[in-house]
Amino acid sequence: MPGVNPLVAGTAITPIPDSPRPDYLVPTQDPAFRSCVVRVTDNQARQQTEQTPNLRNDYSRRQAFNTDSSRFLLEDTAGFWHVFDARTGQPLQVLDNLTGDATRLAGDAEPFWHPTDPNRLYFLPTNGLGMQIFQLDLGTRTVTTVADMGPQIRQVWPDADMAYTKAEGSPSADGRYWCLMARHYDDAGSQPMRGVFTWDLQESRLVGTLAMDSAPDHVSMSPSGRYCVVSHEKASGPGTRAYNRTFSAPYNEQITAGYLQLHENSEHSDIAFNRQLQDVYVAIDYQSNTGDVFMHNLDTDRRTTLFPTYLDRTAFSIHVSGKAYARPGWALVTTYGEYHADAMDSVLPPEQRQWPHRKMFAVSLDEQPQVRSIAAIHPNVYQYEDEPHGTVNRDFTRMLFNSTWDGGSVNDMEVFMVAVPCDALDQPS
Repeated sequence: MPGVNPLVAGTAITPIPDSPRPDYLVPTQDPAFRSCVVRVTDNQARQQTEQTPNLRNDYSRRQAFNTDSSRFLLEDTAGFWHVFDARTGQPLQVLDNLTGDATRLAGDAEPFWHPTDPNRLYFLPTNGLGMQIFQLDLGTRTVTTVADMGPQIRQVWPDADMAYTKAEGSPSADGRYWCLMARHYDDAGSQPMRGVFTWDLQESRLVGTLAMDSAPDHVSMSPSGRYCVVSHEKASGPGTRAYNRTFSAPYNEQITAGYLQLHENSEHSDIAFNRQLQDVYVAIDYQSNTGDVFMHNLDTDRRTTLFPTYLDRTAFSIHVSGKAYARPGWALVTTYGEYHADAMDSVLPPEQRQWPHRKMFAVSLDEQPQVRSIAAIHPNVYQYEDEPHGTVNRDFTRMLFNSTWDGGSVNDMEVFMVAVPCDALDQPS
């Protein structure tokens, strides 16, 4: 890959020039921010050969890269998961026709890379139906059951059938603790909520449970494994709250209540490590006067504004990825859907764009946050599948994002990988 100069630091507006979409697997230097960008899919070629499902990066909260960043996962729009070589960009295998306890990994099976073994990953039954955790050995393509949670869960909720995060959560950074929701699978098509629980994969046991009637948007364990974050929409629940992994009071040694209120709603967000290896919830607050992106410390209950988003009466949507567990103190932000308050349904012209628009950047999780611009992502968004959903690897040297690259429809969507040096966040220009 070509050499990369120091990343652009700060929040000055950097013009983003028009640039052609990178060719398939050809490293290209971003003309605005100098990082290396590689297109790792060729969806249009797939469509021409009748392999119609497009490949895409699944979500910002999912860690797409394995522990040594030698492989990454993509999902196709038919629900199949694909493994790619992260050093060449070449496809390696489709995770179907497996052997052992499950024959394929499909749909909302929530794959999670093993924290130390680059050749293994965990996954759940599709939509958690069966209440197990599986492990896949990519070398032998063999699946084994590493947790059968059903017997213990049914001691608490006898009719529970499903255990999952609802596709947007993660286990702890070391893979030990899992925060999941338990639901009943109704033949009529509903899945009534039963509660939230913490599972200790190392000791194969329930650590704590919390009965709950309304289903959250998603649940997730914090990177440290100390807290379970339950994220409800404001219209159907109490917003986003953190509980300790036993769901008991006091919450911790400093906070006597049984939970910590993180936000009044459920927004695009993630949970990351700060430099002190404390868990911080990073999200956007559209209800605040300046549309702040903020972090809320799960240990101390301290909320810190990272940057405002309502700049010169504009606004935009974001995704957050806090998956750089080996590079604590930074989160990745990708932005799209920018507009002006006076013309919310119109495309914002280039002369009105602000510093965060149409790009990915790193923000430090400090009281005095810093910004490092990484790449322009050219996100003309037409539907959910082509939203950027930028995600970062464990050491913050590789990122993936989806983009139509200024294209005219969702059919222009491709996946791009961005590469920066290991010291890029330390040496700004």
